[in-house]
Amino acid sequence: MVYKFQKNQSFARGGELMRQKKYSALWIFLVFFSLIWFSPALGAEAKNVILLIGDGMGPESVGLAIYYNRFMNGMDKRLNMERLMAAGNTGYCLTYQYGTVVTDSASAATALASGVKTRDAIIGKDHDGRSMKTITDVARQLGKSAGLISNTRMTHATPAAFYAHIIHRDMENEIAAQLIERGDLNVAFSGGARHFIPAGMKVEEHPDLKGIAKEAGWGASTRKDSRDLLGEAKSKRYAIVTNDRELSALEAKNTDKVLGLFAASGFPSAIDRQPHHQTGVPTLSQLTEKALEILKKNSQGFFLMVEGGQIDWVAHGNDVASVLHEMLEFDQAIGVAMAFAESNADTLLIVTADHDTGGLAIAYSNYQPPAPVKLPSGETWRTKYNFGEKGIFEKMAKQKKSFLRMVMDSKGNPADLKRDVEDNSGFSLTEEQAVYVLSKEPEAGYPPTKDYSESYVYGTNNPVARMGRLLGKETNTAWAVGTHTHTPVMVIAKGPLAENFRGLLDNVDIPQIIARGWGTNLPAPK
Repeated sequence: MVYKFQKNQSFARGGELMRQKKYSALWIFLVFFSLIWFSPALGAEAKNVILLIGDGMGPESVGLAIYYNRFMNGMDKRLNMERLMAAGNTGYCLTYQYGTVVTDSASAATALASGVKTRDAIIGKDHDGRSMKTITDVARQLGKSAGLISNTRMTHATPAAFYAHIIHRDMENEIAAQLIERGDLNVAFSGGARHFIPAGMKVEEHPDLKGIAKEAGWGASTRKDSRDLLGEAKSKRYAIVTNDRELSALEAKNTDKVLGLFAASGFPSAIDRQPHHQTGVPTLSQLTEKALEILKKNSQGFFLMVEGGQIDWVAHGNDVASVLHEMLEFDQAIGVAMAFAESNADTLLIVTADHDTGGLAIAYSNYQPPAPVKLPSGETWRTKYNFGEKGIFEKMAKQKKSFLRMVMDSKGNPADLKRDVEDNSGFSLTEEQAVYVLSKEPEAGYPPTKDYSESYVYGTNNPVARMGRLLGKETNTAWAVGTHTHTPVMVIAKGPLAENFRGLLDNVDIPQIIARGWGTNLPAPK
């Protein structure tokens, strides 16, 4: 009996061991299967890459848009960028340039395009002046299509860094020539038409630019030569579009290359392109949607960069409501890109910024603290400070024109500026304040703000910044400067390779990660 018991016990132990092995094998299989099923992108190739850059979009601007959306539309409402954060990977990115803490847009864009640090104002070259290969070059060499979108100018710092190589960003006529001479971008949508037409001609006079409305921005050529770059573009099989109607009518199936120039310079600000300011200029989301329709035809994939470039422009002027409008338009473009990526799992979607601009803060103050409140408990609640209720966003929502447009429309007349502010916002200026905003020195032009004047370096923005600082108390907003800051920016990614964008990155890491995913390396000489 003893022997039988030991044998049965040994058999039982063996059976238990076999069951444990079966369960272990089943567990390993289930884990492996779930990883494949629920995370299909982790090991997949990023056939397509969409890089959205909010120029000047510091985390403060992101917070502004998120708080506005929740306070105005409901605490359960989420922006597209929030949905992307929840579904993907979120990190922070350092933005310093070669040898300095703060970056210029040209050097920041070069870092994002070529994976190399460089000096301020340099585009597509390293700090020694050597031309560097861009992620656009890599895409084209792999047989992928490439597209660039910006609501500034196609020759402006950020888009230029993805195709041009030049010592100074101000050489925009030469940058325009480089775009057409290389002739390999499939989509180029932006402003800056004045850099593409012969000297002595106006944008509205060029036969290929008749579709640009006056409200979108007319103006004379800035070129010093007789080159008609639009004619050269057409000889390289580019279709030309100039307004939202032409963009909508453009048939993607019949279009391999398109150049869209929608304004002489940059687009009008988003706040100035609301429904009551019809300009014919497409939104970033419309441009992104059309670009994707064209680029997706390539079975090898594509690279697309979309810049919300005027977040930076209006932040230089300390105009918080205009920043909000630019952020919300940029968020709509993110939504279009997300919809595409959700239907195309081999698409890597990245949202980031080149730097922060302005150092925006929504802060509490002692200006107009709320009245005491009788609580249900019978107690009375009192506060000495104004912490910013929903009303600050309601005031932002009432602003219908950018501060810059108000200043320009006043033509230097304080009474007209005062009236324009009152007619197009929830704010008011005294006559004395209007005189201060528009004050101008005969030799120096518009002087900077009274505080931190060294960081207000763009004279034409100085009246706007004065308005922003004067009226900031009405919306609990304060600005540090009128230039860029060192603040690390957010980076959000979803799709193949997205796990590489967690934690703290350097801006040069972004194109380097993309390049490695495509089997090559950046930085590399051109």
